[in-house]
Amino acid sequence: MGPDEAEAKVKLATTRYRDLAEQAEAAKEALFDAYAEAAHAGSTADELAAEAPFTAGYIRRRIRERGVEPARGGPKRRRKDMP
Repeated sequence: MGPDEAEAKVKLATTRYRDLAEQAEAAKEALFDAYAEAAHAGSTADELAAEAPFTAGYIRRRIRERGVEPARGGPKRRRKDMP
């Protein structure tokens, strides 16, 4: 492999990496948009984090950036699966 071919491979790999990084970032933003919609519909960050690759605290921070208000203090709502 000559220097030109090696440079071409590096450029191609760099382009692929950047494209995938952009796609991953777009998917992450779409996921947090979906979390925000779910929170507006009544899901809690703890419920969302149960199936997520993120902690509940991180989800809370990111959905607040999207306009979801913090939960009020006081008695906590009961889980749906509890009697």
